[in-house]
Amino acid sequence: MAHNLNRRSMLAVSAASLLATSAEGKNPAILKATGPMVGHVSHLDAKVWFRPSEPGTYTLHILKEDGTEDRVIHAESKVDNDYCLTWLVTGMQPGLKYRYKVSGPNGQMISGEDYYFETAPDPAEENSVCLAFGSCAATKPSQLWSQMEQRDVQGLVLLGDTPYIDSTDLSVARQHHRAFLQVPQLASLISHTPTWGTWDDHDFGRNDSDGRLKGKENTRQAFIEYRANHDYGHKQSGIYTKFQYGPLEVFLLDTRWFAQTEKSPVDPSQPTLLGKQQWQWLKEELLASTAPFKLIACGMIWDDKENTESDDWGSYTHERNALFEFIGDNNISGVVLIGGDIHCSRHLKYDTEKTVGYPIHQFIVSPIHDRTIPKLNVPHPNLVRGEAVPHVWLRLEADNTQSPALLHAEWLQMEGRPMWDVTLTTDQLSHS
Repeated sequence: MAHNLNRRSMLAVSAASLLATSAEGKNPAILKATGPMVGHVSHLDAKVWFRPSEPGTYTLHILKEDGTEDRVIHAESKVDNDYCLTWLVTGMQPGLKYRYKVSGPNGQMISGEDYYFETAPDPAEENSVCLAFGSCAATKPSQLWSQMEQRDVQGLVLLGDTPYIDSTDLSVARQHHRAFLQVPQLASLISHTPTWGTWDDHDFGRNDSDGRLKGKENTRQAFIEYRANHDYGHKQSGIYTKFQYGPLEVFLLDTRWFAQTEKSPVDPSQPTLLGKQQWQWLKEELLASTAPFKLIACGMIWDDKENTESDDWGSYTHERNALFEFIGDNNISGVVLIGGDIHCSRHLKYDTEKTVGYPIHQFIVSPIHDRTIPKLNVPHPNLVRGEAVPHVWLRLEADNTQSPALLHAEWLQMEGRPMWDVTLTTDQLSHS
């Protein structure tokens, strides 16, 4: 495994070592090509993202098992979107490994080696899958990304503050996204691991910011350029999305763009967090989901930080309570909440049996970097465990090859040191 990791790291660094001229025209000698990165995958298609060093037509080569070309797909790198491009590969088979290469405008290979990715399992079949979740990451080398590889994660979900931007200037946002995706260990991981993301306040624009933030259109543009999610909100608003990976369906919410911009769809006397369109989308998608486990994830936490900031679900309890009631009224099983942001890791089990029909669990994972905020590890009547420790990620494994299906969550520190874990079954997450 160590040999393979080193090889993949070298591949990622070689692709990122090409010097580039910036689309903003700044510091051309220090900007590098970025990627490739595997984005959203389903059981039938996949997205591959790349930010080359100069504009032009770039080609993705999908290879057969014997190394010959299966197909080629072209995409245009343009100045208008900071040279970023995404190839959509369709007509694939579930749960298969595909090798790929990238070539430039003159046919030259970006790397002499080839990369790979795997499509998602068929959602209609029983499977065991593993995803990594994390938030709050610095733009510097970290072995935590390599440890995700070593623990055989099949997908990565970035929950926000990934990276820290703290600006609504488009060129600044682009520069931070580039630097983040060029971190060697992360670049290695995402070159073959499907990657999804949402944002929190620092990659949305500023600390504790909401939808009233001026310039949010710029950070949305940079986010869309530097992520390859399935979709991004509706029309030109927000970035919420969802995906299914085996027995897991993940609903990635946008808790920044719409916050405080209109009246709440559940209580017109209160401001909204999700906004009318996202609220309606979430209800419809939860009703339609057939996944055993439904993970509703966002950058912020689902209770109150109990400080002077208002960017938490505790400031919008009317919408959180309405969500719980909707889950209960419609007998929606398997719901688990995931949050980040607070530089602490926590596990809460809410007393929602009367409203929902079963206890709702919240998994908070933060931070990937080394800065903790112990004062945010506050007492809570529903708190099971909580610690303010650095370098943490969440490993979630779902298995529906057995009955009842299992969801196993592990909070892991640097060098794979375990913090705690919890196992839930579909029986425990359904109406009694």
